[in-house]
Amino acid sequence: MNFLNLSAKKPPYNQVKAVILPIPYSGTGRIPGMDKGPEAILQASQMLSDYDVETNTDLNELSPQTLEPLVCPDNRQDVLDEIANQSSTHFKKGKLVAAIGGSHLITEGLVRAALAQDNNLSVLHLGAHPHLIDPIAPDEPDVMARVQEKCMVSHIGIRSMARTEKSKIHIDNLVFARDIYNNGLNAAADAIDVLSESVYLAIHLDILDPACMPAVAKPEPGGLDWYTLNNLIRMVAREKAIVGFDVTGLVPQKNGLHAHLLAAKLVYKTMICCLRTSR
Repeated sequence: MNFLNLSAKKPPYNQVKAVILPIPYSGTGRIPGMDKGPEAILQASQMLSDYDVETNTDLNELSPQTLEPLVCPDNRQDVLDEIANQSSTHFKKGKLVAAIGGSHLITEGLVRAALAQDNNLSVLHLGAHPHLIDPIAPDEPDVMARVQEKCMVSHIGIRSMARTEKSKIHIDNLVFARDIYNNGLNAAADAIDVLSESVYLAIHLDILDPACMPAVAKPEPGGLDWYTLNNLIRMVAREKAIVGFDVTGLVPQKNGLHAHLLAAKLVYKTMICCLRTSR
């Protein structure tokens, strides 16, 4: 299934500016339905226009190519290895890699592949939780702790964390959602400035307020609204070169079409921001 139901006739790979990689992995927590997130996003995208009036962009002209969904092994490390192997070629060729999940754990494999091409890469994580400690095994590091061992990470939109997690984040790399609510996007400037020129963007859908995005595993009150999130991504794309991004955390709901559409539109808008400003 093609994202946005764009033309089935694929352009030559050398003309492709972005690849969309569905990764139906539910993670170690086995949250029911999370592995169906990529399919729900692709299905919802069929209802979106391929023309974005706000940016005067025809997505056909950006030539995104939807790849076959990744076949995910049962073992977590095998999944990360497969993600890194499948995405590394596209990073190497200078394509924008847009992954849709699935579990937030996929970020580690994607960052590994991106770092192989640019060892000065930083990661900007947008989400409600910092994901530094595994909630299933509190003595084990979660995905962002492992990414943080490899490169600099800034967290924006945080609203909940364990006491031990707070000490693991430098104050310059942490922005609470309430800071943005009280002070606007200027509150995020320092956390973005400390990142390197090349950035990988990890977007967990719980960055959004559950009033507009309830279809996540652990919704937290007080998240960003749609326009604030899009303005934040646009701000990052103006100041940094975004080499890839993922949108994760969707737990499809039986009557959740609006949430599925929002997730699909977020992929769409982020891709436009990255391709029109950074590349």
